[in-house]
Amino acid sequence: MIDLPAGRDLSDFFGEVPKSHNQLQLNTDTQTVLRSRSGESDKIKTLRSSIQEIKSDGTLIPLPAQQEHILYENSMYICTHIFYTANMTRMAEVYLWCGDRISESTIHETQVHAKRVAREAGAGQKSTQLYIIDQAREPANFFQALGGIVITRRGSRAESSTAPYMLCGRPHMGHIAFDEVDRSKSSLCSEYPYIVARPITLQETKIWLWKGSGCGATAIGSTRLISMDLNPGGGFTEIDEGKETAEFLSAIHDSGTESVCQSPALWKGKSGNWEHSSVRLFKIETQEKPKQTATSLFTSYFSRRPSWSAPKSPSTDRPNSSGSNKSPTTEFEASISEIAPFTQDDLEPEGCYILDANSEILVLPGPLLSKQAFWQHAFVQACLFSHDYAILSASLEDRPAIPKARVVLGGLPREVKVKFRRWEERRGLWSSGGLMAGRVGGEQGGMVEVRDVLGICCGL
Repeated sequence: MIDLPAGRDLSDFFGEVPKSHNQLQLNTDTQTVLRSRSGESDKIKTLRSSIQEIKSDGTLIPLPAQQEHILYENSMYICTHIFYTANMTRMAEVYLWCGDRISESTIHETQVHAKRVAREAGAGQKSTQLYIIDQAREPANFFQALGGIVITRRGSRAESSTAPYMLCGRPHMGHIAFDEVDRSKSSLCSEYPYIVARPITLQETKIWLWKGSGCGATAIGSTRLISMDLNPGGGFTEIDEGKETAEFLSAIHDSGTESVCQSPALWKGKSGNWEHSSVRLFKIETQEKPKQTATSLFTSYFSRRPSWSAPKSPSTDRPNSSGSNKSPTTEFEASISEIAPFTQDDLEPEGCYILDANSEILVLPGPLLSKQAFWQHAFVQACLFSHDYAILSASLEDRPAIPKARVVLGGLPREVKVKFRRWEERRGLWSSGGLMAGRVGGEQGGMVEVRDVLGICCGL
């Protein structure tokens, strides 16, 4: 089997071909995972909410009218949200939203003032909690507080208000996030809608709405509302993928050498189920299964080894020199958990992950995974799960086709990176872990079909 291309790829990546059982042994079944989405809140009813920019000294700055949902990466915001839960319990939550460019020390200084705001907001409430929120990790309730749609911009409000920009709209925790991306054709992806804005005066902005061939009606409808909101009374121009005008291409600095990230042919024009189009990330973990011990004193007495019995062979007491040498036949326990919301920083080099990218299900083994105990079981369990998940998702979530299940041995391709909110090449896929393993984080690796991997690793 190692002579097959997939076997050689696995051996080159891990140093050996992993072997494990051919049965899925996770702590939950695949159908349950598909039907439950971590982090998405139950139905709540907002009573009132308010948001202001906050400085490290506690100074509060009101936001311009109709721009409360537009946040900047060089700023921090304090948001108070009072709502009723599904069982009609009155709650108050306070969020300190921190942009990507805010330092940890500044966030720490500001927390003192944020806690004061939380105490004041909690007067008369049953309970009040302060949540520190990083950009791109916003919980569903935060989006609910701002009306269900959040726009994140680069820089600060003062320096970016008159600069041209481009926004990518993606589903996030049951809501919609529009994040600023590079004004480039290579930033465009067929599965998402985009807004390109070029301010002309303080009151007038030229808006283009770019519709990818994989966008559904719900995504386009939401983007139209945002376009009207960004340019009240001014209108906007809709652009279909493949029919870009010269004016639009000039606005995104098209050089003629870049291309759009394409959707698979079967998915074009069929991504209408916006609810199920958000990217999901799962982590697979394994550990040795606890050994059963005798519970009966009577049984224990007669099963004891006599003192005159032959001693154990020294080799049986010798500990493994590395956790990676655990036998593939060792009994183990496997668990799966969803990371939501997530960013590229959640991908640890020692971990094993599964990325649901809608049109494909990707197994992402970290470059240091083979240094962990039971790594072979974790990897094969991830492959078994992704195979079942791909088949079931087509029917349970009404996807237009069965997603392809593949293993990524190295860096992610561009069409997958664009699905992450705020992907940054300087951080890489595995951060410093990739360098420790002798791999470059941004280097695109090969892909192997999951069914080929299963045929090699467990004889399926």
